[in-house]
Amino acid sequence: MVDSIEILSETAVVDNTGTPTKATVGYQVKNQYGEDITKTTSLTTNNTNIVAKPALGVVEIDLATIYGGSSKVGDKVAIALVHAESAKSATKTLTLSAAAAVSEVAVTGVYNKDAKELNEGTNLTTDKFYLLVDVKDQYGNAISDKDVAKAGLIKSESNPTIVTTKGTGAVADFETVTIDGKKHLALEIQAPSAGIKAGENQITLISTTTGKNVSYKIQVAETTRTDIVTLSAPALAVAGEDILVPVSVLDKAGKAVTDLKVLNSADKGVKVTFNAGGTAPTFVKAEDGNVYIKVLKSENTTNGVFPLVAQSSTFKVATSTIKVEKAAVATTVRGLKNPLALAAGKAKTLTATDLIIEDQYGREMGAAAVTAYLGTGKGILIEKADAGAMVVTLPVGGVANQTIKTGSGVDVTAGALNGSETLKFVLADAAGTNPVAASTAEGTVRVTDGTEFTSYEIAPIGKVQAKGIEAAGDKAFTVNGLLNGGKVALVQGNTADYTATISGGDGTATVSGGKVTVAEANLDTDDGLPGGNPVDTEFTLKVTINATGEVLEQKFTVSAKNKKVEDFFFTTAATGGTNHDGVTGITEATLKSGSAVASVDLKAGTVPAVVTFATTDQYGNKTVAANTTAATVTIVPEKASEVSIANNGTATATPTLKAGVNEAKLTVKVKVGNATKEVKVTLIP
Repeated sequence: MVDSIEILSETAVVDNTGTPTKATVGYQVKNQYGEDITKTTSLTTNNTNIVAKPALGVVEIDLATIYGGSSKVGDKVAIALVHAESAKSATKTLTLSAAAAVSEVAVTGVYNKDAKELNEGTNLTTDKFYLLVDVKDQYGNAISDKDVAKAGLIKSESNPTIVTTKGTGAVADFETVTIDGKKHLALEIQAPSAGIKAGENQITLISTTTGKNVSYKIQVAETTRTDIVTLSAPALAVAGEDILVPVSVLDKAGKAVTDLKVLNSADKGVKVTFNAGGTAPTFVKAEDGNVYIKVLKSENTTNGVFPLVAQSSTFKVATSTIKVEKAAVATTVRGLKNPLALAAGKAKTLTATDLIIEDQYGREMGAAAVTAYLGTGKGILIEKADAGAMVVTLPVGGVANQTIKTGSGVDVTAGALNGSETLKFVLADAAGTNPVAASTAEGTVRVTDGTEFTSYEIAPIGKVQAKGIEAAGDKAFTVNGLLNGGKVALVQGNTADYTATISGGDGTATVSGGKVTVAEANLDTDDGLPGGNPVDTEFTLKVTINATGEVLEQKFTVSAKNKKVEDFFFTTAATGGTNHDGVTGITEATLKSGSAVASVDLKAGTVPAVVTFATTDQYGNKTVAANTTAATVTIVPEKASEVSIANNGTATATPTLKAGVNEAKLTVKVKVGNATKEVKVTLIP
């Protein structure tokens, strides 16, 4: 049914400027659905010499007959188009014109400067695509003026929900692009408000003066979509721990899908459920480089047999039954992590971190797990294998004093004689009673007076900051005596283990008590004269072993420059202080929704300690600094649909869970100075 008739221009273009015999103007007929039905609709006009030609979409005016053949450019011609059956009509008074106007139009294709494929994953904001258009006037000349093309053409789109083109409604808003040095008229391809989709949109461009038109289908290809999922049993699933489920995913072409963005995509990826509820598992890439489905420990709280269901984007389903074992507990002590050697008369405090402790599955337990174990009223009893041996001694006062507990250790003190002694380590309670015999392991302690050393070493000193610069002090160094299977730190002194001297600079730097003292005034100067600007200066530490006369030397550089951050890492150490040599790093943390990443809400797992930055300067000093030292923070969510991010790429980047989302996974990239590091973050309510 005819719903509207429109005459497309205010002018009718003549065929000849001097004595025109014919003029044309375009028109369009639409039905109640807005569809173009011009070619299938017959119309009548107000004059037999004015003829509507549906096949061309143009009204042709016979100027040689109408008005006696005396028409000229500038004259007015009134026309009326009527559809008798629907009683729809259109009238307009046209001006005869000889000006160049759009007469013919053609589309030469879709253009992208990098020759990329247009697909549903294309970001049309940053990656531009254009529809290239050739336009000619009634004289056969090319039109390059984008405004003339815009005025002389109207457009229609069959499916603008796939992609659309620049310009509102029927307006074709052209621009000029340069390709290989030549300029071309182009329509920018844009994403609809709901986003680009796979499919096709047919663009039709119609001349307003001649009715000539061209149609072109813009094809938007599908990106990778998951199709077939194959699940395998995990090597081990333990209650209270994350589970990594081996998985293989193929796309519709049979190719492996390993892109985490695709796998975790809401519409292209795989939907996974574990035990029919809770926070959905996600796809991760493990340290071995393989892709796994990760079930969070928060959803894996008890042992038993539970279903895991995976559904691909093509609705193909894979299921696996996961057997979850009982939560890990400490069951065995395997021994000392490193050989233990003591100088005669010296002591070593053994703590849980010095021991290898395994759970019931034969896995070495981490420091946090051992700390949690000891916190349940447990301990590690240290005993002598030979109660009468006197190479080393343990604290007196019973087994309670010989038991490693939460936050404490056991002193092992060397006697005066060379020799070795075996210690036994056994799991018990905090009082040292009720030992678990099957958990027992042994370790050897070696005691030496120095006559058994096979060689000696000066541990690397590194670059040193001059004393007094930014409160820097004396620099300690270590000289070790080496044994087969261990090393012992030696003591400086004329009658002790070694003597030491230092040379370089102005010759007045000193060494005493295992420390070098180099002041700014001891450094060389840029002009070689006292009072000049100090420059980095090389010094030599010379160590002579008293017992053997062996001489060791090590060169090191001293500088008067202020500390400068060269690297950093994430840690849970307390804020403040310097030279935290025992500071350990973390790679995973949790963050409260709505908190800036560089805030005190960033925590390592369930450890209630603030995650800060441990910075390292050119002198090797580790300084625990507040998170506000971040220059920029960039957040990359595994699923963009789960998180809203404010100020991304700045020091105040803040992620927030979207409504209905209980947890989200993020990769957070933090820049401090010139260094950038990543931490995996779980965003929680």
